[in-house]
Amino acid sequence: MRSTRFPIARLLPLAVAAAAVALPLSTSAADQTDASVFNPHNFKFPAGVYRCELNRSVDVEQVSPDMQSAVLRFDKKEYRMKAVLARTGALRYEDQQSGLVWLIIAGKSMLLDMKHGKQLANECRT
Repeated sequence: MRSTRFPIARLLPLAVAAAAVALPLSTSAADQTDASVFNPHNFKFPAGVYRCELNRSVDVEQVSPDMQSAVLRFDKKEYRMKAVLARTGALRYEDQQSGLVWLIIAGKSMLLDMKHGKQLANECRT
C-alpha cells in the first residue's frame, strides 16, 4: 500500500523558497505595516512548546503583542527572532546572526538553518 503522505524531502525546497522570498521589516515599516499585510491568513503564533517530527521540539518562550518579534529556544540555545514580510503569506521570523528562520504556514511551523541550507525541525505543532 502506498503512503498518501507528502514526502518531507519535497517540502524542503518549497520551504526554502518561501524563506528566501522575504522583505525585512524596518521598525518604521513594522509600525506602518497593516496586520493584514504581515499576516494575511491571520495565523496564530502562541508561545509554548512546539512538538516536531523526529522527536524534536522548539520552545517559543515569548511572542511580542504585535507579533513583530519572538524568542525561541532550540537545541539548548536562545534565538531572538524578528518578523520579516514574506510575499508567500507565511509568517516568517529570522535571527540574522545565526541564520535561523522560523516559518509558520497553515497548520504547522518549521525551523530552517539558512546559513547551512538545512531543515532543523518540521511539522511543528503546539
